[in-house]
Amino acid sequence: MRANGTEEPAARASDPRSEPRACAPVASDVPVEDDVEDDVEDDVEPPSPWIAEPALPPHTEPVLDRLLDASIVFSFDRTGYRRHAKGFAPGDLDVDLTGQTCLVTGASSGLGIEIARGLAERGASVHMLCRDVAKGEAVRETIDGARAWQLVVAPIDLSDFGSIRRYVQTHAPSTIDVLVHNAGVLPDARTTTADGLELTVATNLVGPFLLTHLLWERLRADARVIHVSSGGMYSQKLDVPTLFDPPEPFDGVAAYARTKRAQVVLTELLHDRSTRRLSSMHPGWADTPGVQTSLPRFRRVTKAILRTPAEGADTALWLAASPAASSPEGRFYFDRAPRTTHLSRRTHERPEDRTQLWRTLCERIGADPDTAFR
Repeated sequence: MRANGTEEPAARASDPRSEPRACAPVASDVPVEDDVEDDVEDDVEPPSPWIAEPALPPHTEPVLDRLLDASIVFSFDRTGYRRHAKGFAPGDLDVDLTGQTCLVTGASSGLGIEIARGLAERGASVHMLCRDVAKGEAVRETIDGARAWQLVVAPIDLSDFGSIRRYVQTHAPSTIDVLVHNAGVLPDARTTTADGLELTVATNLVGPFLLTHLLWERLRADARVIHVSSGGMYSQKLDVPTLFDPPEPFDGVAAYARTKRAQVVLTELLHDRSTRRLSSMHPGWADTPGVQTSLPRFRRVTKAILRTPAEGADTALWLAASPAASSPEGRFYFDRAPRTTHLSRRTHERPEDRTQLWRTLCERIGADPDTAFR
C-alpha cells in the first residue's frame, strides 16, 4: 500500500514519452567515495576535432539529437552535456536555499564536491559526509571563504553499520531538507565488510538504505532524496542473490552496475511509500578521481571528451535545489530530464524481484518491511 492508501504497483513501466539518451555498457561514471581531491577539471584536454558536432540546418537538429544520443558516446560525453544543456530552462538554478539543511555523502571528491559547492553557493547549510574527515576539511577550505562557514564536515563510513549509527547519534542535524547519496566504490577485488556484506553492495546500497532509514523522521515531509546512480545500470538486471553474492571470478564493474540498478529500483519503491521527493540520476561520463583510479584504461581512451565534475554533478544539484524538480516521482534522470530505466527487455525485473529486494534490504538493517518508511 502507498502512503495515501492506494495499492502499490508491483513494477513500473518505462515512460514511453521519455526518450532514452542511450546507455553505458560499463559503469564508467563512478563517483567513488573519498578519493583524491585534486581538481581534475583543468586537467581535461579539449575535445579532438573529430568529435565536433556538425552545423546543420535547424530542421535537422531533432534527428541529429536522436542519432547522437543513440551513439552512447555523444550522449554521455562532454558534447552530449553541452548539447542537452541548450534545452535547460534559464533560471532553473537561480534559487535561494537559505535556511535549508542538506546532506551530501562522498563530499570530499569528484561530484560530491561540486554538489556541496553548488548547494552552499545558493545559501544552504551543507553537511559534507566523508570517510576521511581530513580530506573533507581540506576540500571545505577550497570553497569560497564566504561560504565556508556553511559547510560542516562529519565522519561516516557507509560500508560500516556502526559508523552510520554513530553519525546519526552524534552528528546528524535534527531536520533535513535534502539528502544526496553520492558516495560509492568500485573495488577490483572482493572484500567482505565487518557486517558480512560484499563491500560494493554495502557501500553503494545497504549503507545508504540504513542511513535513510535512521534519518527518516528527521527528513521533512517534502524533503528531497537523490541517489546518484550510473548509466552502467542499463547493462544489469535486478537479481537479488547475485547482487548480494557476486559470482567468481569477481567482476568489480558488473558488481558496481548491479548496485546502481538496485538504487534505481529502490528509489521507486521508496517513492511509493512516502510523500518525500525521491529521485535517482546518472551523471554521464565525468572526469572524477573515481574514474581515474578505478577505470584508468577507460579514462586514457576518453579523457579528451569526459565531462567536468561540475557538468556531471549538474543534474543532482538541479534535483536537490530547483523548483522545476519539485515533483520527481521516483524517476530516473539524466541531464535534467526523466529517462527510461530499461533499454532492453532482458533487464526488466519481475514484481517478485522488487519484493525480494525490499525485504532483503529491510532484513539486513533490522527494519520491518511492512512498516518501514511509512
